[in-house]
Amino acid sequence: MTDDHRLADPIPALARLPLRSMVIYRHYNHPDRDKLAWQVRQACRKYGHLFFVSADIALATRIAAHGLHLPDRAQSHLRHALQTAQSCGLMVSASVHGLSQLNWLRVFADNIDAVIISPAFATQSHPGAKHLSHQVFNQLACLAYRAGIAPYALGGINYKHLLQLKSAPISGIAGIGFAT
Repeated sequence: MTDDHRLADPIPALARLPLRSMVIYRHYNHPDRDKLAWQVRQACRKYGHLFFVSADIALATRIAAHGLHLPDRAQSHLRHALQTAQSCGLMVSASVHGLSQLNWLRVFADNIDAVIISPAFATQSHPGAKHLSHQVFNQLACLAYRAGIAPYALGGINYKHLLQLKSAPISGIAGIGFAT
């Protein structure tokens, strides 16, 4: 996940990611968002990564992204966003922060490829914010998995936390800090 503050220039970090990683381009406040998006897209192509644009389907289609990420604020018109993404041939990921949100997204499971469940642990991105309990995180991951949506963990991921996640049916991890 790119971040305006914690990863101002995401391109050097892309070389260190495993092949076929999924990069979610956020950089919502970058003064030249489109230009940086194109540069990140090109670097993703070079390193063999999937490239998703967060909350901006027009930008995603202009630069031939692989997918669209729907953070909370982009889920208010979910049906329309999913129809548009499907018509443009884009994969879709969505943020999940609780059970009611996941239950709503599961209605559209056939059109959502992945959910980013967060915060799995305390995170630098949101200091002091409450994170999901281990039980709730596992429940969300299990429900997503059973619905055919790939669950990913985000928030405070480090080696110790990876060991705690090994019982959850996650497809992978997402983060910012471990890419720097």
